[in-house]
Amino acid sequence: MLLGGRVFARLVPFLLLLCARAAVPSPKASTELICHTNHASECYPRIFQPTERFQTVHHDQHLPPGLHVRMNLATGVKEARLNVPEPNEADISSGLTIIEDSDLVDFEPESEQASIIHKDPAVQQPIRPPPDTIAESSSFTETVNHIKGHDSEDTDELLPALTDLEDLSHSYHWGLSLAKDGELIHKLFQLLLPSNLSLEVRSLATLVFGTAIRNNPSALNAALSHFYNDEWPEGPLEAVIMALLHVEAPKLLNRTMFLLSSLCQDEDQLRRFLDADGVKILIEIYGAGSAGSEDNYKLKKKVTHFLVDHLTGSAQEDADKLEESNTDSEWTLVHLHRLEEQRQNNGIPP
Repeated sequence: MLLGGRVFARLVPFLLLLCARAAVPSPKASTELICHTNHASECYPRIFQPTERFQTVHHDQHLPPGLHVRMNLATGVKEARLNVPEPNEADISSGLTIIEDSDLVDFEPESEQASIIHKDPAVQQPIRPPPDTIAESSSFTETVNHIKGHDSEDTDELLPALTDLEDLSHSYHWGLSLAKDGELIHKLFQLLLPSNLSLEVRSLATLVFGTAIRNNPSALNAALSHFYNDEWPEGPLEAVIMALLHVEAPKLLNRTMFLLSSLCQDEDQLRRFLDADGVKILIEIYGAGSAGSEDNYKLKKKVTHFLVDHLTGSAQEDADKLEESNTDSEWTLVHLHRLEEQRQNNGIPP
């Protein structure tokens, strides 16, 4: 009996440890995972699970809205966390950190691997509607029908509907639903074109289009499928190029750069842009952002971010120079001229 008591006493710590482990909740079985290998340890949630610390964001993960997203230029890795302040928030030693309003959170700069989402049918999954879709579905349908049915010369009447649509288009599901609607996409495309429309209408239509397809490869593919055919031989990229060449309003230029970056997640769109003297256009746009206003400063950042995101690959040399640079730095302009010279001589592979 005494021996049994001693054995039991020795087992108590192990029993307590087992109970403690049993009390730790296991991951929910309903969590949708992405697995590119047969090793369970290499799987990760389809929807990014944020904490108060920065974590790596995989290229095919979906980001919930409202996060603090950054590119670690030293490693070329996209990272995100909950939007909570840190004591040394201003320190950019690990990369450029940007928290701006919705039309500017396209996060730039990103590495080519992180932001240009390559289409891989093997890992595409059905996109399920969000849990609470009854009210949103009614709002989406009503808003879309209003925009498609609008034939009045007073396009400012579209502003409330475009505002509602922009809010919905942040959702992966509604962004895809928007992009699949060819009539709606063509309507937005027409609002992008240089015209006598108010700058506010054109600016908001540009933001809606860019938001719907940003980091949403299915939506990007769906939107582009409505163009480059006999009926619509040109697409949104050509409208973006026209706007960049003719628009002077900084706010619209900022949002047009946002849409350009979203479109150039597609390799063919990036190639089309470069073939249309895209680097020269960026040089002109960067010069347009040289004035001292906040909008012009943001425009210069947009061009820099596009350069790092899509054209330089976030090399360590670039990261070091960006960290050392200040707001008056000509780093971007030097790189753009170097890329244009290379393109003239040898061509730049996207």
